[in-house]
This record gives sequence, C-alpha cells and structure tokens, in this order.
Amino acid sequence: MKRLSMLVAFLVVLALPAISDWYEPAPEFVFARLACTNRDSWLYWPQYWPDMPPWKHDFPASDEFFVGILHELTGVRVRPDSYKIVRLDSPEVFQYPFLYLSEPGFMTLNEKEIANLGEYIRRGGFVMADDFRTGAYLGGPNELEVLRYYLKRALPERDLVKLDLSHPIFHTFYDIDTLKMTAPYGQFVPEFWGMSDEHGTLQVIANYNNDLGDFWKYLDWGDKPLKDSARSIRIGIDYLIYSMSH
Repeated sequence: MKRLSMLVAFLVVLALPAISDWYEPAPEFVFARLACTNRDSWLYWPQYWPDMPPWKHDFPASDEFFVGILHELTGVRVRPDSYKIVRLDSPEVFQYPFLYLSEPGFMTLNEKEIANLGEYIRRGGFVMADDFRTGAYLGGPNELEVLRYYLKRALPERDLVKLDLSHPIFHTFYDIDTLKMTAPYGQFVPEFWGMSDEHGTLQVIANYNNDLGDFWKYLDWGDKPLKDSARSIRIGIDYLIYSMSH
C-alpha cells in the first residue's frame, strides 16, 4: 500500500504540467515566501547573480509545484497562482498564516525583521524553514545556529528543539513512516527541528540538512530518489494541514 501511494503521488506529479488551467473562485491558501535580508551568497552560487538571493532559491518552480500538488491531493482550495513573495519587514506578512523561509542560514536580519518575526509567531503564524545545512557544506557558519540565533532574538522565551517521528505534525494528513531521508545535496543526515508555543503547538518547523523545496522543484526530472521525493510531498502537505488546523 505504501509503495502504491507513492507511485500514485509520483504519477500525479508527472501530470501536473498538463493541469495548469484550473480555476478556484475562492482560494483559501496562498504559499507565501519570505523575502529577508541575506548575507552575500554570490561566492557560493555565482550563477545566481544578481536576481536569485538565498531567500529566493528554487522560486518559482517549487512554489508552483507545491500549490499544484495541494490542488491534486488535498481539499485545500488554491489557484495556480496561489503563491507570492512577502517581505519580512512589511506589515503584509501578518496576512499569511503560513510562511516559507528558504536558506535561513544566510539571514542577516535587521531590527524590524526580527520584531516582525517575533510578532508574527506570537500572533499564531507558522514558519517552515527549509534548505539549510551544516557549515561543512559551504565552509561557512553552522546554519542551524544562525536560525537559532534569530529565533532567540525574536522570541527569547522559546527554544528550538529537535523533533522525532512521534510528533503529531508528521501524522496530520499523511502518516509519515520514517524521517530517514537522503538529502538532495551533500552527504549529511537530515534533522527536523521545531519551536512551539506555551501550549505545545508547533509554530516553526526547520528542515536541517535537507531541502524539501529542492525535491519539489526537481522531482519530475527524475534525478532524486523516488521514495524521498514522494516523502517530501507528504511531509510538506502535513506541515500545511497542521498549520491550518492547530
């Protein structure tokens, strides 16, 4: 049954490019990607100069894919264009209950961004931090510590803690069978970290040594392991459904 469900998800993905003209008159979800201040990254990715800073990696392909797969596999009402970029220092950020943060290891947030991040989470927002890794990969800082630093600045009373498979977020829509994955880059072991409110509700999920957006972007290229690619879809949907139901 598990193999069959993964195969079904994979076949749906292959069909997505042909299903781009559906219309939803009353969408209930927008995939909001955070734009924030980043340190220079062009030394690592010169090919991205000047229009692809770290916060924008895999845009718009992964965003479009996730919206499409939500349409195909869940009852969440979305349109093909239900994704956008939102600046962390803007009041607009509070309009979106789910935020996607790419490459948090490159953050150099200013005071306004830190204040908005803290206020956003305290108001009940949910942040998915993705695409970051140990300092051994790029020869820079340990990127988990960068994320931890800014979260502590924004929410000093809360802690970022390691999660395991028992957490409800991994059993919200799909029942995830394992968190053991092969990262889409490097020989690192993916870890899942989270930050909860005082009631135990998870509000930040961090995919350390992993990149679900990369799996989403390249899945139809066939160059990533099928099981991990299918699992990345399930985990992403679990995140979204958890954020909308808790």
